[in-house]
Amino acid sequence: MSSRVTVSLPLALLAIALSCQGQAWKPILDSSRAIGWSNAGVGGIPARPKLCATLTPVARLAQINAALGSCPRGQTVFLAAGMYSIPGTIVIPSNVTLRGAGANRTILNATGKGGYVVSMGSESVQFNPVRIVSGATAGSTSIMVDHSSRIAPGKYLAIAELNNPTFVSSMGSKANCDWCDGWTKTGAMARGQIVEVTGVRGDSILVSPPLYSAYANSPIAVPFEMAVNRAGVEDLQVYANNTGYDASFGMKRCAYCWIKGVETNYTDGDMVELLWGYRDEVRDSYFSNAYLHKPGLHDSGIHVTYKTSASLFENNIIERGRASFELDTGAAGNVFAYNYTLGEFIADAPEAVIGGFRFHGAHPQFNLFEGNVVTEIDEDPVWGTSSHTTAFRNWVVGTNRVCSPLSGRGKVDCSGNNGRYGYQAARAIQISYLGSLNSFVGNLVGSAQMQSLTGANRKLAQVPLVEYPAPRSYVDSAFAWSFGYGSFVDKGTGSGCDGAPGPCHLEGTSATNFFHGNYNNVDGSIRWAAGVSHALPASFYLPGMPSWWGSLPFPAIGPDQTGGSGPRGHSYGNPAQVCYQTIMGGSDGGAGSPLNFNAARCYGAGTK
Repeated sequence: MSSRVTVSLPLALLAIALSCQGQAWKPILDSSRAIGWSNAGVGGIPARPKLCATLTPVARLAQINAALGSCPRGQTVFLAAGMYSIPGTIVIPSNVTLRGAGANRTILNATGKGGYVVSMGSESVQFNPVRIVSGATAGSTSIMVDHSSRIAPGKYLAIAELNNPTFVSSMGSKANCDWCDGWTKTGAMARGQIVEVTGVRGDSILVSPPLYSAYANSPIAVPFEMAVNRAGVEDLQVYANNTGYDASFGMKRCAYCWIKGVETNYTDGDMVELLWGYRDEVRDSYFSNAYLHKPGLHDSGIHVTYKTSASLFENNIIERGRASFELDTGAAGNVFAYNYTLGEFIADAPEAVIGGFRFHGAHPQFNLFEGNVVTEIDEDPVWGTSSHTTAFRNWVVGTNRVCSPLSGRGKVDCSGNNGRYGYQAARAIQISYLGSLNSFVGNLVGSAQMQSLTGANRKLAQVPLVEYPAPRSYVDSAFAWSFGYGSFVDKGTGSGCDGAPGPCHLEGTSATNFFHGNYNNVDGSIRWAAGVSHALPASFYLPGMPSWWGSLPFPAIGPDQTGGSGPRGHSYGNPAQVCYQTIMGGSDGGAGSPLNFNAARCYGAGTK
């Protein structure tokens, strides 16, 4: 064993403090189902008021990148108001901020292709693992490896294990997800997380955050360095032109990086992509419309993937994408809170309900959804399993208003026959036969829009809950909860799902989940777990009402709230919804969008 001893004391003390602090969920959830979400995100975005350069719209892309590349640590490149021609990629290095004059004033006219319009970080994590010989238990902050020569404080480890067949698989209803771990080409190590190395004592490695769960099936740690640290982009707009970018904003191997107060005005591919990220943050932003609404490489939303961990997605508006948030390939321990999503659709099937949160590849785990107003929560089975999701105080509407145009750029029109609510596959919360061990607490499920759905000239039947093997309609019924089926068309009446080989159903899927205090708008019921307190905390990750909250009650959603405009008065919405509907003048379905957005108008100076 090596005698080397290296410890980053502040980080080590922080890890101890975080592992010891109280968690608001403890009176409600079993400790095997939850983690310490309070440390997600950057932990306070730095102001960086000192400007190393101020550029005007005459600046070329090369000048912008040169200014960023030469900017001293902890300073900002400022883009004055106006339209900037961007035929390629803006690259933001470590410890530098790119800031505009506001999302409605500084506009990047993007005409390049491939990659990102604005990029922080690059490349994937190369597979060169060490073996974990002990310490890989739930809550552990110290692991022993077989050799530590490539590990040092400030570096990172991607923790993984061979898929545990009791609840993890890269085989889905469509096929095997060969890419779902990023390394093996078989998806054999889909579940895991990223941790920061805080100290090295011989072959004993101190890490933060604590391990989300035990890793006991041939666990490994893959050492790597982040490509970029503590980079940020703020207060500007990407105006896309359908020229072939992969995403408007991208983070690859980026730690403590952020996107704040931005807008995407249409997007070629995804709105934001995060791969191999750690404690990143996307907040206070407006992501509006997409050119592509078809299955493929991109899902026209915020894509969180490749074991991105401990990141925060807070207070955003996402409209008229396809899947507003998509999680896959091991995204773990992230917080998605107080976002507002609407108007999502698939161009080839615009009547189908899609959007909100979608799991689409093995194996997301321990992610928290809190306080969101969203179309749907869908743990689909297409590319494998997912588990340990916690949904707390969300309003899941259960349908989406789809308006014209269905392709190209244009003013969104919901009037008359130009807009209607999706009625096909109308399921507010859909947990497939490959989703397990989830927790649902204090959510509102369904809406007046869902109750009024019509299809084939008749009103849809309203079903509080359906579970395999009960038949499940695709076009005749709207379901508040659905468990144990395949994906869209699957009715639970045969051995195949959506044309894929069976079996792809599972009886009793809901039995692995925990339910407490959820209001079902279909039948007006509230389901409480026996022996568990009915006094719900305001938040599972915040210590109190945040500074940007505004005048809404806090919490604003839940069975313990009355007087709101949501189902039975149990929802006041959230600040992102208020910003969109009241300050920006938006309406259901995204009529008139993209709208004029500036984060300061909605949230003032109180955002992080």
